[in-house]
Order: sequence, then C-alpha cells, then structure tokens
Amino acid sequence: MKMNLDDPRLTAYALGELEEPEKSAIARAIADSPEAQRVVLETQQVAQALRLQYKLELKEEWIAPRKAGPLAIAAVLTLLALIGALVLATNRSGSALHLAGSSPREQAESGRFSAVEGEEASQFAPDPSRDFGAASYAYVGEHPFVSVSSNPHSGFPIVVTPGSYSEVFQSINAGVLPPKDTVRIEQMINYFNYDYPEPRSDELFSVNVDVAGCPWDQSHRLVRIGLKGRKASSDVHGANIIARDTKIDIEFNPVRIGSYRLIGYDRRSLQGENSNREGAPDHGIAAGYTVTALYELVPVAQQFITRQEAQTLLSAKLRFKKPDGNGEVQSIERSVTDDGVDFAQAHPDLKFAAAVAEFGMILCDSGYKGSGTLGAVLKWAQEGKGDDANGYRAGFIEMVRKTQTLKKS
Repeated sequence: MKMNLDDPRLTAYALGELEEPEKSAIARAIADSPEAQRVVLETQQVAQALRLQYKLELKEEWIAPRKAGPLAIAAVLTLLALIGALVLATNRSGSALHLAGSSPREQAESGRFSAVEGEEASQFAPDPSRDFGAASYAYVGEHPFVSVSSNPHSGFPIVVTPGSYSEVFQSINAGVLPPKDTVRIEQMINYFNYDYPEPRSDELFSVNVDVAGCPWDQSHRLVRIGLKGRKASSDVHGANIIARDTKIDIEFNPVRIGSYRLIGYDRRSLQGENSNREGAPDHGIAAGYTVTALYELVPVAQQFITRQEAQTLLSAKLRFKKPDGNGEVQSIERSVTDDGVDFAQAHPDLKFAAAVAEFGMILCDSGYKGSGTLGAVLKWAQEGKGDDANGYRAGFIEMVRKTQTLKKS
C-alpha cells in the first residue's frame, strides 16, 4: 500500500485515533515512506506541545481540568486540524518543508547556510549589559555560529543571576515541562558553583579556560571560560565592591577556529544598554564572585594548520577598574592552547556545565542540541557531580530523571 500524504488517515494515525485493522495497514504503509514518517512525527510533536502547554496553563490559572477540559480539548483538536492541513499542503510543494524543518546543523552540513559573517554577525554579538534581574525580555533567537575570519572577537555579560534555574526546577517538579522562554541556559549554568582557583596574590581575578571535545558534536570543541574574583579580606573596610566597569574580550585564532557560538545569552533586555558604550551602567563585581560561559567551536581542518600557527587557540582578556583607583583600566590576559583532550577526560566541572547546557538546549528543542539526549545528560552530570557538599548537583540529576518521565508521558 502506497501512502498518500493527503490521506486524512495519516493525521488520525499520528493522533492515535485509528483502530485495527486500519491502524496496522497504515503503519505498514508508513514504514515504506520516509515522507509519511516525517509528517507523523511532526504532527505528534505539535500535539505533545499543545497538551503540555494546556496542562501548564491549567496549573498557572488554577482552573479545574474537569470544568475546562472539553472546551480546551476541542480548541486543541481544531488547531491540530489546521496545522495538519498546513503540513499536508506544504508537503505537496516538495522539499520546502524539509528545508524549513531542518536544524541549523543540518542546513550547514548541506550547504544551505554558512557561518554568519560581517555586519550580520555583529547583530548577534552578545550584549554585555543585559540586566538579568526582573526586567522584561525579548527573545532574539539562538546565537548562530559566527565566522572567526570576519568577527574574531566575542564577549559575554559578566553579571548573571541564576533565576531561570529555579523556574525550570519548580515547573518540572510540578509535573510540567517549562515553557521555552523561561529556559535561559547561561543562568542555569551559573546556578552552580565551580572549583576555580583563587586569583594570584598580585591579581584581583583568576581567568580560567579549559577545552575538550564537544559531547553533542564530536567534530567540534567545547570551551569553558570561568572568572573568579578575589575573596574579601576581613580587615579591609568595603572590600566587597572589588572592581567596576568589568568587561571580557575573547579573541579566537582564525587559523585554528573556523566559527564559534556562545551558548545561552539568547534573550535581550528591552531596557538594556551596551556596557561598552560611554555612560552605560557600571556593574560592580563583588569579592569572590564567579561567572561561567561556554563556547562551541568549529575547528579548521587539521591539514591546513602548521605547527607554529597551532600554538594559540584563543586569548581571553579581562578589563576592569579598581573601585578606589584613579579610573585607570587594568587587564588580565590568558592565552589558551588546545591539547586535544576528549570529553571523557575533561574536568568534572566542564562535564557538569556541559550537561546543564545540553539539558537547556533539549528543553528548548534547540537546533544546536546535536546528538545529545537526556540519557547522555544524566551520564555527564553524574560524571561531573564531584563532592557536591550542598546537594545542588544531585538535585539537578533528579530533575533530569523527572524530565525523562515527563517526556515519555
């Protein structure tokens, strides 16, 4: 039996509305048609998303399901019918649906787009001034891979609050997957403490960078950048405001790196200002403060790299002013090489941060989540759990397990 993509039984099968023997007949036809399999999968994903959103709205508005159920379900079914019609109509046009539905990685591999370059890249450059407090935010999409040859410099906000992690945790603990716009990966990563060394005696900050294989794409590299401020001295008055006008600049070596992507930081404050501009808000850094950021890198093919050129992968330069100084800008710079460490041999903290990042990308259904799964996230988090004196990492691991159950429901 050849499957006709216009056949309404295809949508009925995806929604579990067919009975035997018709159900088995359609299943056999779908098995021989990759296009039909894709339509079924897309229909099921839309239905699942609508069901979860409906459950979340019920919890948020305290509406009894037995009272609102019939009307809400009718609305969902009507919307599904419209979406199903759109999917089927789009399939008639050939490959257009495949291109629109393919992930950024798939499009890149098929040559349909390349890393963002030039002026287009600058609009995706991180805005270091984003206020991650209670202000409203606008979703500006995920940061794409940016070409190093045209835009070798990057940066990220130094001040990050961990509020998103609590929202995600509470939602999953209540039995509902969180809305995508509440998942902010950089905040989730920075909810946890990482074992960065104390600054040297002559420096206010330690600047730490480590590199390993990217677990969700083995052809890429994963970089963790961590900053830690000097702890306050008990005998120094006001030792908590240690630096001001703090900014970081990451410069990638175009000989080693073809493109890069900052993970997270995908939402922009509607009222934020660019802290690189004169007169922008001064974010003071407290004693002992830490911040962590992850970059995913696409390396240049090895055969095009000479031994001399391969020495430096990137450099990280932290610029700041002392709060009691004369306004002079001071800096700390670190150059980093890549020793080819596999993810299996990565530092436990890097493994755990990668697990949190991939978990966030899975919750957002990110086009950059690669081959990662919740099972893999669980494995990486367990390998990176460490001592976990306060039990926070154990709480994350339990949340991943609950998410596995929710995804199956």
